Amino acid sequence: MKALKIIIAIVVLVAISVGVYFLIGAPKILPPPPQPSKNQFIDRIEHETDSLKKLSNSKFCPEFYKDIAYQIDDFYKNNRFSNKQSENAQWRDNLSRSLYSAYTEKFISQVDYVFNGSDWNIPDLQFIRNEYQSLQKSPLLERGSYVDNSFNQIQQVFSKYDEINGFISSCKNFSYPTTNSLFDKYPIEEAKSKIARARAYLNNGLENTYVKNCTRLQDGLKGIPQMFFDKHVRYLNNKLKHWSGWYKNCPTQINYANVLYKPLKTEIDALDKSIYDVANFDSEYNRLLSQLNADSQDAYNYFNNKSQN
Repeated sequence: MKALKIIIAIVVLVAISVGVYFLIGAPKILPPPPQPSKNQFIDRIEHETDSLKKLSNSKFCPEFYKDIAYQIDDFYKNNRFSNKQSENAQWRDNLSRSLYSAYTEKFISQVDYVFNGSDWNIPDLQFIRNEYQSLQKSPLLERGSYVDNSFNQIQQVFSKYDEINGFISSCKNFSYPTTNSLFDKYPIEEAKSKIARARAYLNNGLENTYVKNCTRLQDGLKGIPQMFFDKHVRYLNNKLKHWSGWYKNCPTQINYANVLYKPLKTEIDALDKSIYDVANFDSEYNRLLSQLNADSQDAYNYFNNKSQN
């Protein structure tokens, strides 16, 4: 009987509990609080930074980058990112870092577009040179990163480009004696050395994977043998013209031959086809030789007539 009373009591308690449960309702599981919406100024900067990433690689966009950077600075100064100074500064730093990363990677892609092309415009090269040097000085640059390594590669490209461009300029400015003295000689060994160097650049792909794409440098190097040949021919033209008719100042035909004809003939023969290897070599060589021989014939006639008088 006592056990029955205990069981009845337990049943009553359970019934009461169930009644209370349905009366007041089961405890509700509350959803997590909604995340606070992002600051509109942060959203704006992130959106524009994403837009920068999608810009074309065929056109540089420094103004787009500068405009976003200006907005970050302006929003920071006016506490737009947060009323808390520490958070405001943290957002400025984070957004600036993200912008720098996005722009430098886009810039590198744009540089690749130029370097992989054949038409290296001078204004484009000037911009690339100034921009990478400026970005390289930024405290946001992570040393040893992809961007850092890319900047070093750009520096190597410009180093080789400047080297070859300077070499071509030195060939254009190559000088030779202009006094027309019989003691002067065209600096053929120096010309030969520069021509060999130009051919070595061409044979070795201008010694840089990117620089070899520049048709301006390619054409400049290819034109160096012709350039030096033209200079050599001009030198001989001036010399032959200067000494033309000089035989009248010689006492004899033999004197003319030894003092003038033979030295000038030796200089013409210094035009070495194996050095220049240009299309108009034979025609120019023959023209110069004919010019000298014509003067020699005039000298022969002069001395022959002189001996008969």
